[in-house]
Amino acid sequence: MSIAIAIAVPDGIALAADTQTTWQQTITKAKEKGTGKEFELEQPIVKPMGWSRMARKLFSLQFADDKFAVCTAGATSLNRKTMYSIFKSLEHSYSGNASIGEVREHLVGGLMNELKQHHGIEDLSTAPTLTYDFILAGFEDHDVSKPVIESHLVFSGKAIRDGQEDTSGHILRWATDPTSHYGGCWIGRTEFVTHIVNHSNSALPPIAGQFHLMTLTDAVDYTKFLVEFTCNFQRFAVMVPDCGRPIISATLTPEGYNEQVVE
Repeated sequence: MSIAIAIAVPDGIALAADTQTTWQQTITKAKEKGTGKEFELEQPIVKPMGWSRMARKLFSLQFADDKFAVCTAGATSLNRKTMYSIFKSLEHSYSGNASIGEVREHLVGGLMNELKQHHGIEDLSTAPTLTYDFILAGFEDHDVSKPVIESHLVFSGKAIRDGQEDTSGHILRWATDPTSHYGGCWIGRTEFVTHIVNHSNSALPPIAGQFHLMTLTDAVDYTKFLVEFTCNFQRFAVMVPDCGRPIISATLTPEGYNEQVVE
């Protein structure tokens, strides 16, 4: 799993993500002791098998003359390719302009094609469920006052949307308001960030969400804090951590993309 965050403020966009990749084995059947009779488990057991550091979950892409940033979460590979390599291939195959809409359509369509190849079918609604989350960040008209952040879910099989089954293969989960522009979202292990941002402890002050008043430096610290909180919480929780350091912290402005590794 992963944790990735993007926040748009008046000076630009701040992003952060963890870098741990976790391999897991899903056990759906077991054998009865003594008889050796096999039976199916009511709930699958997910068994951690290992992990590694420095997975690329946050990176830049260039379409036409504009820089964009992408964060990914969910399954780490598809068709024996990492998500980073898939997105970089989509960057290479792009021939449109720098419009957010065209870039979005290209990335979503590319991931859906990868899913079709992975399953060997054309109708993704009939396939087993696989989910891939990503955040797309950029600017309208190369204008720092018009940041755009979108959170997307691309999937095979079925997803639940507003309590209903969805077999479309793509859901736009969240996007910045086209009139106010500023705000943020997070993908992956969102429950840890949601816990601290939406806490109900009356003895503690709320976490600031006044993104239109933040500087880019504030936004960088804010995104790093929330990703670090997720990693630190998991480190001491009664669980096998699936998010971990180091953290990648980045900024995106119309002038370019810059990132650093935070141990």
